[in-house]
Amino acid sequence: MATSVIKCCVFLAAKNGVWTLGRFFLLIYIVLLFKQGFGMDYKRVALNGTWQLQPGTDMPERFDYHIAVPALVDVAEPALNWSEHNFFWYHKSFKLAPSEKSDKIILQIEQVKYGTQVWINGHNIGGDIACYTSQEFDLTPYIRFDAENELLVRVGRKESLPEHSAVGSDFEKISWIPGIWGDVWLHLYGGGRVKWTRINSDITDGTVDIYSEIESWQKTIKQPFHLRYVVREKESQRIVAESPVFSIEVSKKANTEHSCRLRLKGFQLWSPEKPFLYELEVELRDSKGLAHRRIIPFGLREFAIRNGSFYLNGRRRVLLGSNIPFHRMLSDTTRGLLPWDTSWIRKALVEIPKAHNMFFFRFHLGHAYNKWYDIADEGGILLQDEWMFWTSGGSREQIRKEFTAWIRENINHPSIVIWDPLNESEDEWVTGELIPELKKIDPGRPWEMVDFGEDHPYIYSLGPVLNGEKFGFSRSVFDLQKSKQATMINEYIWWWLDREGNPTPLTQIVVERWLGNSYNKDALLEHQAFLAQELTELWRRLDIDAILPFVYLSVGEGATANWFFGPLKDLRPKPVLTTLKNAFAPLGVSLELWDRHFLISEQREIPLYLFNDTNKDTRLTARIVLSGIDEEREVFKETISAASGRHVRVSAPIIFPQLTGKYDITATLEDQSGRVLAYSRKPAFVFAAPSIPPDLPKGLVIHDPHKEITDLFEQKKLKFHTLNDPLNGARVVLINHSGLDSLYAAKKSDLSSFVRNGGVLIIQEAEYGVKEEREVSLLDDLSVHIVRREDRDRGGYDSYVFKTDNSHPLWRGIEDDHLKMFNGALGGEIVSQHNLHPTRPFHAAAVCNLSLKVPAVLEIPYGKGWVVLSRIQVRGRLLANKSSAKGLYERRYDPVAESYLYNLLCAYLDNDKYFASFRQELNEKKIYIARARASSGQIYDALDGKFETRWSSDASDPQWAWIDLGRPTELNRIIFHWETAYGKEYKISISDDNTHWETVYKEDNSDGAKDVIDLQGIRTRYLKIDFIQRGTRWGYSIWELELE
Repeated sequence: MATSVIKCCVFLAAKNGVWTLGRFFLLIYIVLLFKQGFGMDYKRVALNGTWQLQPGTDMPERFDYHIAVPALVDVAEPALNWSEHNFFWYHKSFKLAPSEKSDKIILQIEQVKYGTQVWINGHNIGGDIACYTSQEFDLTPYIRFDAENELLVRVGRKESLPEHSAVGSDFEKISWIPGIWGDVWLHLYGGGRVKWTRINSDITDGTVDIYSEIESWQKTIKQPFHLRYVVREKESQRIVAESPVFSIEVSKKANTEHSCRLRLKGFQLWSPEKPFLYELEVELRDSKGLAHRRIIPFGLREFAIRNGSFYLNGRRRVLLGSNIPFHRMLSDTTRGLLPWDTSWIRKALVEIPKAHNMFFFRFHLGHAYNKWYDIADEGGILLQDEWMFWTSGGSREQIRKEFTAWIRENINHPSIVIWDPLNESEDEWVTGELIPELKKIDPGRPWEMVDFGEDHPYIYSLGPVLNGEKFGFSRSVFDLQKSKQATMINEYIWWWLDREGNPTPLTQIVVERWLGNSYNKDALLEHQAFLAQELTELWRRLDIDAILPFVYLSVGEGATANWFFGPLKDLRPKPVLTTLKNAFAPLGVSLELWDRHFLISEQREIPLYLFNDTNKDTRLTARIVLSGIDEEREVFKETISAASGRHVRVSAPIIFPQLTGKYDITATLEDQSGRVLAYSRKPAFVFAAPSIPPDLPKGLVIHDPHKEITDLFEQKKLKFHTLNDPLNGARVVLINHSGLDSLYAAKKSDLSSFVRNGGVLIIQEAEYGVKEEREVSLLDDLSVHIVRREDRDRGGYDSYVFKTDNSHPLWRGIEDDHLKMFNGALGGEIVSQHNLHPTRPFHAAAVCNLSLKVPAVLEIPYGKGWVVLSRIQVRGRLLANKSSAKGLYERRYDPVAESYLYNLLCAYLDNDKYFASFRQELNEKKIYIARARASSGQIYDALDGKFETRWSSDASDPQWAWIDLGRPTELNRIIFHWETAYGKEYKISISDDNTHWETVYKEDNSDGAKDVIDLQGIRTRYLKIDFIQRGTRWGYSIWELELE
């Protein structure tokens, strides 16, 4: 009948003057075709729900467990210790009526890990290894329509996957739990299906270009299909566009393509503020009825990179949000079924973020459960979707296959605006060859690593306050500011606290650097919030295009935890989220102030930034208030016009109070009604000008080639001698930076006698000017080895210094907080990025850096006197006329620096009782490492007595480490505390002259962990360890190398 009708329509339509009759018959045909059908219509059957489960290698005869699908095997009931098994067998029974007999029955498992084999009614259908994209299996020949169908799916552990798998890697993921974690469907098709549809939109006129691929499995050579598109508003279901019926001929068991353009009536754009969605209905009919129907939600939006910025719907958009490592979250012990609960997903992904001014996330290291993207579409959340590659793996063929499926399956989500192939790694084939191929499939989205790059600046935590050079996976702050490409700060704030508020293992290494060794949970949480505010303001001032601190939602007990207290079900925010709500405010404010120390009544011009990330011009009132214990006063108020999408910078003159003490400088931004929209707060300490201490030594010798200290003393009319003068009557000799010169060398013998007889030699910044490595002879039989650390991804210079003893006379009048950032210099630098290792034992009066491993003041007993190596930088901070230095990072006068200098000159005189205990302790020290070197890496990190730091070498054989004990020393044992990357084969040699070596121990088959070597009391000055063969594919890595 259908064939007769269509032939009649075609014949009549071809005749002149009979269009009306032809259309009438065509209408009759359409009604018959699309309303009545001629056989079984397409049907999709959900197989989600409760399945049976059995662990084991062999096909099970019974099933002892039940499991929810979608989920992972750790939620099985009764409880299952999944880590003891390699395979898990899922079983599901289902029944189809005879009326549901179809041309093709396809099983679709949307997401499953790790690898499958599928049986239906005892027949093995095959398997697949895709973990993040759909797997499909043709069940048609083996389906029963008169009895229960028995579906069996075997799922493996990650280790069961073949080498060519593209499953990927994540070095911080706790566990790789297997399971069917995506939805499962049966598709009952007619003679063909719409295999794939892509929707591209033009936001200027509301047109959509639709491209479909039609797959036929009919046996007729050229069987016609009839295709129709209908677009509806998703919420109202109002039809806004529909196509005519297209007749398509497809060769048997073949594919064909089809394109169509539709214009939407009264179209509306999709955006975070108004996530307006449409639905495209695609109907494919054959001679028997509805072969397939797809409903595809989509939105009209355009995301692009223009002029080095991100643009959404034609307007520049600064992307503000965070990261969600979905697959790490799956290791959370409180997770349960939450990641598959749509109400919980909506709260976690949409409601809480939008309440905190966040609307952009990177799904970090792995595509998430598919429903998350549907909810992001509905909620107006922008996404960057990253593959599970923290270093790529698998065959190129498999990577291409899975990347292609990833793009095709997710191409119509308006929420996904950026594809991301790799995390903190490179693969030239992926970026140079594969992605250009994928851009042909999806030309409308940029790719991270190809169209722009992201930076991970873990500064003010793992690194220094600000980085003036490349650090880890980030360019310098100067290069970020000058970037011509779109700039994304993705990952900052290396300060992760678990669900109880305790530091995670990755955070433990940095906590003491910023809080010292005495802190509580409140201090940890406050500092996390402080870093979020301070750094987010910095990125906004630098006009960064995307700002994503790490990490919003992840595993609560993992390496990076998340921003919530307690179990995941509660989603109880930590203070950092409240802080980010303010820092991300669309109408925001920031004080640009790195200095901390000011004089009473000092006047400063402080830059004040206003941010308008809204789509409206506005007028705002900016206020600055100075508040202290006994005072609060407004020091600045101005109404400022801020254009849409623009930043405004004004200069705010401030006069500091006449009373000393700690103050907060708070800038607020208010609307016309006086409502506070955002704030920015900086700490300030106000001091009186330092007075000259009465105990300043009379016999003072100063050698200061740069003349800053001598100029200060001349201004203060203080008497001193120079190094050219005789040392008779001298009590303290101060050598300022660059003073270890030829004159000093000429005086070394006299200086040795001077200190040996009770004098004090102070060397200020001995490391100044050392670009790589230098050995400096300070006195007879006393040298210092100075090395500028590479610190490529951790460490750097220091701006926070901590006293080891508050009662030390060095700290008179200087509080703990006063040693946190000096005025001027990049990030308020106080101690440079060097290691100093004197050849004699020393006492550290102050420490800094990761795990407080770097001494900032080294006190070395020498005869009856002392040699003090002071690393605390007073340079450029001593002359009051420099307080008005204009450059943001130019060194300025700092009253704390001046006070420290006076204390330094006085502290070591007439305090013999205080220093006696230090002297005795150091004299009794049996083993002291004077110098150490290694073929690669920083060997001192394995010799600092701290198990939070470690030495790691290059990933190659051989490697070596060399140690100078400074004098012949008795050694009884060496203990290696290996990290995972251990040495399988190594040998230990000793020498008295560093020329002739004797091997005293050889290890041929270490298994790592801990090696204890008995040296039976040998005596040596030099020790060498030759690492011959690695035990892993990485280099050699030692947490601590103990010498006893």
